[in-house]
Amino acid sequence: MTLDISVGDQYQFCSGTVRGAFKVESENDESLISLRSLSDGREVHIKALDLAVLQARGGAVRTKRRGETIRAVTAFDIRSLHEPPRKHITKRQLKDWEIRRADFERAATLLFYVRAFDAAPGTKKSTTALDEFIDGEGSGAKTAGLEWRPSASAVRKALAKGGENNRTIALYLRKRGSARKQSKWPAWVYELGQKTVAHYWGDPVVLFTHAHGYFDDIFYATREELISARREKIGDASSSLPLESDEFADLMFEPPCHQTLTNWINEARCHATIKSKFGIQQANRELRGRGESVTAIAPLEIIVLDQTLGDVWACEEVQVDGTTAIVLKRPWLVWAIDLFSRMNVGFVMTFDPPCIATLMACLRDVVSPKAGMIERFGFSKGATDGWGKFKTVILDNALAHIGVSLQLVGDIAGFEVDYAPIRTPEYKPWIERFVRTMNGALHALPGGIPCPPEELETRGIDPQKSAALTTDSIRDLMDHKIIEYNLDDHDGIGMAPARKWTEGVAEFGRLSVDDARSFKLVLGRYETRTLDAEGILLNGHTFHDQGITSMLLDHMARFHRERRKRKPGQTASFRVHLFFDDMDCSSISIIDELTNEVVELPNSDPFYAEKPVSFAFSKGEREYQAKLNKNFHTREEKAKARREYTKELEAKLANDNHAEAKRTIRVLHGREKPQLAPGSQIIDLKINPSISGMPVAEAVPVSMPFSERADVLIAPKGRKPKKPKTRKDAAVSEVANDHAKPHERGTADLDWAAQPDVDESEAALDELARRYGF
Repeated sequence: MTLDISVGDQYQFCSGTVRGAFKVESENDESLISLRSLSDGREVHIKALDLAVLQARGGAVRTKRRGETIRAVTAFDIRSLHEPPRKHITKRQLKDWEIRRADFERAATLLFYVRAFDAAPGTKKSTTALDEFIDGEGSGAKTAGLEWRPSASAVRKALAKGGENNRTIALYLRKRGSARKQSKWPAWVYELGQKTVAHYWGDPVVLFTHAHGYFDDIFYATREELISARREKIGDASSSLPLESDEFADLMFEPPCHQTLTNWINEARCHATIKSKFGIQQANRELRGRGESVTAIAPLEIIVLDQTLGDVWACEEVQVDGTTAIVLKRPWLVWAIDLFSRMNVGFVMTFDPPCIATLMACLRDVVSPKAGMIERFGFSKGATDGWGKFKTVILDNALAHIGVSLQLVGDIAGFEVDYAPIRTPEYKPWIERFVRTMNGALHALPGGIPCPPEELETRGIDPQKSAALTTDSIRDLMDHKIIEYNLDDHDGIGMAPARKWTEGVAEFGRLSVDDARSFKLVLGRYETRTLDAEGILLNGHTFHDQGITSMLLDHMARFHRERRKRKPGQTASFRVHLFFDDMDCSSISIIDELTNEVVELPNSDPFYAEKPVSFAFSKGEREYQAKLNKNFHTREEKAKARREYTKELEAKLANDNHAEAKRTIRVLHGREKPQLAPGSQIIDLKINPSISGMPVAEAVPVSMPFSERADVLIAPKGRKPKKPKTRKDAAVSEVANDHAKPHERGTADLDWAAQPDVDESEAALDELARRYGF
C-alpha cells in the first residue's frame, strides 16, 4: 500500500497516548514507521496505516513535507471570513480582524492566478509575460469576487511556493506574530514593571492605584541614582551640566502611563497569579473547569438543603404585660429540593439563626405530607406532592451542622449525610439557583430588600418602613411561589419539576417513615428533668397538664425508690427522660416507663401552647419583658417606696393596739438583716464541734451590765438532749453537751430582739417597745 508518508516529514500529535512533535526517521519492511520526538529524542514506532488513519481524523497534523514547512490555515484565519461581533470586541481586535480578512482575500487572489498559471503550460515567468497573463485572467478574477490585481513579482513568488498539485491558500497567507517587537523603554523599566506586577498579584489588599504609586516611587528613585552615577563617571565637570543636556538624554524620558501599567498587570492574570493574590479557592472558581455534578436517578434519592437570611423584613407580635409590641426582624429560610426533579420538598421560616435545630425542622417537613398546601391548592398536577423518606442529604459544611449528632441521626433514621465544601456554592448550584428564584419573590413583598445595603442607601430606600407582613403571612404568600415554581418548565431538566416528580414516583415509588414518632424523637434533643405535681421545668418553661401529670406520677411511682423522707402530704418527684424540639416550645415528649410509650406534655402557658415558637425566641422575649419591667420601676423608685412603707409602719405601730402592734413589729424587723450592736470589744473565737451543736465558748469575758434588768428573765426553749441508751453514751453526752454545767460558765446576756423564735410574751413585747421608743 502506497501512503503519502516520507522520511523527513514532521507531525504534531494532538491526541492519544503519544503527544508532541515527531519526525519520520525510517520505514522498515513491516510498514512500521520510526518516529523520533523533537523535544526529548525518544523513539516510538507506529504502523503506517494507523498513522494515515490518525492523520485523516485530525489526531496528527503534518507540519513539514520532506523538510519543507507546511503553512496551515488557523482558526483565526477562518474566523476572519465571518462578520465580526462589533458589540463584543475592542477597536484593536476589530482592526486585527479586518487585517486578517484583507490578507485572506490577497492569498485567495494569488491562489487563483497560480492555479490559472498551472493550467496554462508554456507560459513564461518574465515580467512582460506575467503582466499579459494577469491582464488576461483579470476578468475571471473579478467574476470570482477578487478585485485586487497582483503584480508580476507577487505571482512569481507565489509560483515558487508549493508544487503543482499541492497548492493551498495557507501557503500565501502572511505570517503574523514573528516580527520583533521594538522596546520603547530601557531594560530596567521593564524589570521594574515586572516587580510592580508581582507586587500587585502578591498582596490581596493592593489595588491598581497602589501598584501605580509603587512603580512611580521606585522609577524616579532609580532614575536619580542612574543620573548620580553618570555624574560621578563624567567627573567634576558634570556637576554644572543641566539635566536637559545630551549627557542625560537617554535618562530623561517619561515613565509608562498608568494605563500601560494596568495593561501589564492584566496581561499577567492567570491561575497562578489569582491563586497568589486571592487563594486557591478563588482561582479554581474563576479559571478551573467544573467537575462532574452529582446526579440522582430517582425521587428522594438525594435532597439538597440550604439556609439563608431572607431578603425581607417581617413583623412579629410579642405579648408584654398584657400589651402587644411589634418587633421587626429578618427571618431565616431553610429550603430543601429534590435533586432528581428539582422539586421543592421542604421549607421552614424561623427567626433562629442556622443551627442543628433549624436543619432538623426542615428534615421533618421533608418527610411530612404537605396537608396545608393540599387543602389550599389541591393536588395541582403534583406540585403539592413533594414529600417522603429520603436517602441522602447534601448540606453546607458550616459549623452549625458539623458534629457526631447529625451523623448519628442519619444512621438511626436511615439516611446518609454529604457535606459540601465550605463557601463553595458551585458544589450545589441547584439549590443556589432555587434560592435566587425565591428571593426574587421576596423582593416584591412589603418590606422586601431588593438590592444590597449600599445601593439601598444611594436610592433612598428603607425596607423596614414598608414592612407589614408577619412570618405566617409571608409563608402563605411563598406557598403560591412554590406552586408556580413546581409547575414551570425548568431549564436544567427540560420539563416542570412537578411533572418529573410525578413520573419518577410512578416509576420508582416513594418510601415513607415507618414510625413518625421515633423519627421525630431522633431528630430532637434529649434531656432528663424532674417531674413533680407542678409538671416539668425546662429552659424557663413549665410543661404541665393536670391529667397527664397525674398519670405520669402514678406510673413512675413504682419504678423510682424514694431517697429522701417527705413530710406527710408533700408531693413526689421523679427523674424522667424527655425529648424536645428546639424549634417548638409548645410541648415536650416524656418516656412513660410503664407503657414504654411517648407522652406529649403541653406548655402550661396558653400563649406558647397555642402559638409555638422556638426556645431561643421565647428566651429573648422573656428577657425583653424583664428589661421593660426593670425600666418601668427603677432602683431609686424602689428605695423611695421602701422608705415610705417604713414610715407608714412606724406610724401604724404608734396607734395600733397590743395585738396589732406585735404583728407590725415583726414586719418592721423583717425589713433589714440583723447587724451587730455598737460595742467596745470584739473577740474572734473558735468553738469545738459537739454532738448537740450547741457548745458555748468559755473564753468570752463576762462583766457586770451597765444597768440591771427589771423585768422577769425567761430562758428560751432549746433543744432537748437525747437520753443515752448506755453508760458509755451517757459519758460522751456529758462531755459534749457542756450546757449541762452552767456553774462552770458565766451567765450569757440574750439579745431578745435578735431571737425570731422567742416566746411572744408580754415581757418581750415591752422590751421591743422600749427599745424603739413606743
